[in-house]
Amino acid sequence: MELLSPEVFIPLKINTRKGRRASVSKPENAYQITPFSKLLTKAYILQKRLLESQISGAENPKISQKEFCELNKISPRYLRGILQFNSFSPKIKKLIMNGWMPKKFSTQQILTGKIPLLWSEQEKTIV
Repeated sequence: MELLSPEVFIPLKINTRKGRRASVSKPENAYQITPFSKLLTKAYILQKRLLESQISGAENPKISQKEFCELNKISPRYLRGILQFNSFSPKIKKLIMNGWMPKKFSTQQILTGKIPLLWSEQEKTIV
């Protein structure tokens, strides 16, 4: 199985003037790059790759989680930890992508699975 290229989202606003010239500017709602936003993005990409690798087809044989980790050069423990970012509530994900850094939790605490699963409890303890 070949590795998928990572997806990159670059928010741009393109202004055209009578079809001749275009100016590119950063929109107001562009995301901030922080350690948490990088991990959130990585978690999304890894989950998508993992789900695609679990779908078996004629050209794509189904691979195990161990083989997936070997292909992506990560440990199974790290994969389990980073996928925890996908269980954040949408409100917390939006805050993180806008540059907010939670003070009560570190990345290590999140990677070891010390966050509640219910969104309402997450918002009470993390925010």
